[in-house]
Amino acid sequence: MTIYARAARFAAVVGIGLSVLQGFSGIAVAQELQTIRISAVPGSIMGVDFRAGIAEGFFARHGLKLEIAELATGTNNITATINGSADIGYADIFAGLSSISNGFDIGLVAPNNGLGQNWFVLVREDSDIATAKDLEKRTVALGAPPQFKAITSAWLDAQGADPSAVSFTIVQDQTTYGSLLETRQVDAIATASSVNAFRWIADHKFRLIGERNLGKLRLAEGSPIAGWWVTRQWYDANTELATRFRDALRESIAWYSGLSIEERARHFLDQTTVDLVALDKKTPGVLELTAGSYPGFKTPVDLEKLRVWIEIGARYANVPKGVDLEAHILPTSRN
Repeated sequence: MTIYARAARFAAVVGIGLSVLQGFSGIAVAQELQTIRISAVPGSIMGVDFRAGIAEGFFARHGLKLEIAELATGTNNITATINGSADIGYADIFAGLSSISNGFDIGLVAPNNGLGQNWFVLVREDSDIATAKDLEKRTVALGAPPQFKAITSAWLDAQGADPSAVSFTIVQDQTTYGSLLETRQVDAIATASSVNAFRWIADHKFRLIGERNLGKLRLAEGSPIAGWWVTRQWYDANTELATRFRDALRESIAWYSGLSIEERARHFLDQTTVDLVALDKKTPGVLELTAGSYPGFKTPVDLEKLRVWIEIGARYANVPKGVDLEAHILPTSRN
């Protein structure tokens, strides 16, 4: 019996079975993984921590193989879980609550991220808009998730503008924002993406207005704003699998939160092909804003803090607030 065969036999005896056996000149026996079908928004919109965690092997170490399909919005992802084409779908909290109020029995299996620190509202360089108040009776382009309307409305309100006096245009593809503003189809654009904001500033000579730091508004302190949703039927049949997914996700987020700016920039490049270091030389500040803060949510959901965030959504974006959170924030999210 060769040394490699003896090593493999020893692994089986001690219970490792088919788990990864490394060493011995790089020889490895692959673990048999269970597949979970994931529906997520594109990497250009969603944070890179999730995909970086997959690449680093956190989910594989929990015996999971994730097959990812990308759809444009969280609502699309929830629909995929409902129709059975996906097991778990990524969506913001408000999209999930809206689906529940429409009669769909879904639940949050794991929170993913809280509210980021930055919110960029951009206008053309030659625009007469100088303050948030000036946006009244103007048109602002927003992404489709209802959280974008809630955040922008709260941003307006905090700076003395009446959100009800502003027209919001919903744009499915946020990469088109720049051309919409440049061709004067809208008066302003609002985004959480520092990369896109700085690119548009550099390429189109747009400028920022109002307060950029969302932390000053204290909108969603201690609450997730997005996460992973499943149907009750899938959860009841796969609770152990859901728990492993939750654990791997938390470990990924904890790992990513401990990385340096330079390390996050490398993962950002790997997952999006955007070189933040190079971009920062062209538009100074984008590296710090993009990789310097991290809204990953690695703790159980506090229902009272979540209710505060839901109240904001109800006030500004017609988000339903009568949902039974005990029933739809699943145990894997609360423990």
